[in-house]
This record gives sequence, C-alpha cells and structure tokens, in this order.
Amino acid sequence: MVLRSIWIEEQYMGVKKIVMLAILVSFVAGCAPLHPSNCHKTTALGSCSSGRWDDQDEWGEQARGIRDAINAKLDDPQKWKRKKCRLHMEFSRDGTALKISTSNGDKAYCEAIKSAAHKAKFPAFNNPEVYRDFQKSGFDSAVSSTTYL
Repeated sequence: MVLRSIWIEEQYMGVKKIVMLAILVSFVAGCAPLHPSNCHKTTALGSCSSGRWDDQDEWGEQARGIRDAINAKLDDPQKWKRKKCRLHMEFSRDGTALKISTSNGDKAYCEAIKSAAHKAKFPAFNNPEVYRDFQKSGFDSAVSSTTYL
C-alpha cells in the first residue's frame, strides 16, 4: 500500500510538472508576435494581407498604386470632402479592373469614384500573393485634404 501511494504521488508530480511547463510555454508564446513565415502581417492578430495604405511593403505599395490611379482620374476632388463610399473591384494580373461597383456611401461620390476607377490605369500585380489578396478587393474611401480614396 505504501509503494502504491508513493507511485501515485510520483505520477501526480509528473503531471503537475507537465501542466506547469505547458502554462509556461503558452505564456512565452503569447508574448511573441504571431508572424508565420511567408505571411504579411502588421499586427500580431492582424490578417496576413492587410493592404493598408501605410503598409511599407508590397501590399501597401499596391494599395497606394490603386488609390493614386483613382485619385488621378477623380474630377474635382475638393468637392467630395467628408464624403464616404465603399468601392469593390476585381482585377486581372495585369491590373485591369474586371468589375467595379460601389456601396454604402454618398450616391454622387460613389458615382464619381466608380467613374474615376473606370478611367484609371492600375499597376500590374507582380507578386502572386499580392494578386491573390487583391484579386477581389474592397476599399473604404473617404475624402480628406490629401487622400481622396
């Protein structure tokens, strides 16, 4: 009986050590950024492909190229201050816009953004991962003093 009690106590201590080690590992891993290889991330919990205007990578560069192409064709940009619109686009690899639509915004501004997008020449997608992430895109556009889309 004494031997069985010792054996049970040793098993309990072994399990306790494993649990403590698992807790320690999860704390250490929880403090490390979640940044898998070949994954574009700007925050630990963010998407692998955000494509934000201010991203300093290929995704941000592509987003800025799209924004700049539309802004270059937008008639009277100052007219649209404080207006909003959601722009939906589908692209081919060479940057050709295959589908353009708008939603959720000021009707006149959405039409102006859509018209500008139809006239714009967009940059080609040189990176297949960037193309995969931008192939079907949605952009929230709001006019400020320097950025129209």
